[in-house]
This record gives sequence, C-alpha cells and structure tokens, in this order.
Amino acid sequence: MHDGAHVFLREKCELSGMCVETCYSRALQMEGRVMTVEQVMEEVLSDKSFYESSGGGVTLSGGEPALSKDFALEILEQCKNHQLHTAIETCGEVPWTSLETLLPFTDLIMMDIKQIDPDKHQLATGQPNDRILSNARQLALSGKTIVFRTPVVPSVNDSEEEIRQIAAFVRELIELRKSAGQNGNGEITYELLAFHKLAAGKYPSLGLDYKARDVELPTKEQMTALLNAARRCGVDASMR
Repeated sequence: MHDGAHVFLREKCELSGMCVETCYSRALQMEGRVMTVEQVMEEVLSDKSFYESSGGGVTLSGGEPALSKDFALEILEQCKNHQLHTAIETCGEVPWTSLETLLPFTDLIMMDIKQIDPDKHQLATGQPNDRILSNARQLALSGKTIVFRTPVVPSVNDSEEEIRQIAAFVRELIELRKSAGQNGNGEITYELLAFHKLAAGKYPSLGLDYKARDVELPTKEQMTALLNAARRCGVDASMR
C-alpha cells in the first residue's frame, strides 16, 4: 500500500496468475494467456459455422502479427486447410520478408498509413515511414485485396491536405497494380477510422499515463469532409 492505494511491483511479477486465483474479492484478473497453435485453432474452429453463415473469417490483429510471423503463419495455414477466409492487420513497420511469408495464406490485408510526410510520421509515431511505404508498394504488386486505413487523430493527421496526400498515395498504388497487369486481382480501397478512446481504461491498470486524455474526438462533419477530400483523389474511400 502507498498513500492508501495498492501499488503493483510489476518488475517482480512472474505472470503466474496465482494472485488472481487467491484474490477473494476478484479485483484482479489476467488479460491474455499463452496458447499453442492447436489451442488457438480449437477456439477458431468452434465458430466455423458462424463464419460460414456470415461470410466472415479469421483476422490476425495485434500488436503486429508479422512480428510473430512463424506463429502467425501456422495459424493462417491451418485456417486455409479448413477453408476459412483469412485476414491480417498490419502497421507495415516490419521487414518485407515477414509480410511476404504470410501472403500465400492471407486473403485480405488491412494496413495503416498514418502519414505521408516523413517528419510528421516520425514525430507522431517515433518511427520513420520509408519501410511502411515501401511495403505498401510491394503489397500492391502482390495482387491481394487490400484495405489501406488511416486512423484520423486530431492534431496528428486530421487536415484535408494530409488525407489528400495519403489518398493520392493509395491512388498511386492502384495505378501501380494496373501497370503491372494485375488489375483483375484483388481490390485496393481506402478507409478512414475516427479516433476513439476505447483503450483509455486499460492504461491505469497497466500503470501507464494515457496521453490522449485531452484529445477531442473528430466530429462526423469533420470526418465527412475528410472522406470527400479522399474521394476527390479518385479512390474508393469509406469511413467508420
């Protein structure tokens, strides 16, 4: 206890979960557990009839699934063995070989493009975007169905000019695919995602500061204006 509050010494945690089992008030809980590919597939296949009736499938999200490419590959391969539609969500900031490994067993790719300006991208994310844009070009040439997505974050990338730059890049990728003679393959589309604060409650439980606390959510009118700016660049754009 410190100043009347519980303090968790996370550096001493061994992730055994024993504290959860012995907490009589059930105030503690484990978020996540280590699983084998077989255990994951058992969970996945329990819902197979739902995927078949809904037209859905299995999406590997994250984190970043390509950072665990061997594990991800096994799951995707198993899913395709059971005729399930597969998708991955990626930020693109991984070696191309990691993404390329997953492509033979992936039907749909959802990839974030947060900024085109390299300095703004570095400032917002702490990483350059040259590898991300390079991977986007490689994915365009793969012929796979791709949804490029921009999480619209106020003060980070919520101007019409910034969205136009990203949409123009997506248009460039569409033309790149056509010039490579792959226009008959999967579609390339663009989606705007409005910033939200659904993860805000997780930060205190992890002992972290939620720095987006005071960020205002984009309005529907603002999102509509950005959507129209993207569509004027000649891309199939939507928002949610």
